[in-house]
Amino acid sequence: MPGKMEKFLQIAPHSLAIVLGPAEAPAGERPGAARPAPPAQPRQLARHHIGYEIFADFKAENMQHFWNKKVTAAVAETFFLGWIDEQVLLIQGKEEHLEALREGWTRRALRPPSGFHIRCLGDVSPISMSPISQSQFIPLGEILCLAISAMNSARKPVTQEALMEHLTTCFPVLGRAWLPTHQALLKVTVVRTLL
Repeated sequence: MPGKMEKFLQIAPHSLAIVLGPAEAPAGERPGAARPAPPAQPRQLARHHIGYEIFADFKAENMQHFWNKKVTAAVAETFFLGWIDEQVLLIQGKEEHLEALREGWTRRALRPPSGFHIRCLGDVSPISMSPISQSQFIPLGEILCLAISAMNSARKPVTQEALMEHLTTCFPVLGRAWLPTHQALLKVTVVRTLL
């Protein structure tokens, strides 16, 4: 019997959310976090952005802080965690690196990815996940259907002997004692065929 599962798992500790908005800079002005954020207006972005591309651009923009080695090192050591709702970039890293990014934000030194401005930056509480346990029981009909499907995909002929060999190979822990009898195999396959 497997060990008891934890009630909750903590996912994504040491994370920051960077809420982005589309850049709306006046002509000739480069968008950046140093200027105040424009009022939030619901507006569709020009194209669907891929989160990792946005993250890579954020890193590239902020790796140019050669005068602030702390921010440069922090940006280099952060990881892409996710991209939510076309506007929220989730990043993860060690606490000291996240602190350097927080400090860069408060000093208006962080630069946004191109085509965006940073609306806000904040800590993300670890996400709690409650694992769903699986049953130890797998219906024989399900096992047989999975095995036959796998054999068909591999273009192997499905005979009773070949099926029994496949089941023994796929479920070695259970041994041969649990394998269905010829009558049980016929009954399950007839019922499944009728459904």
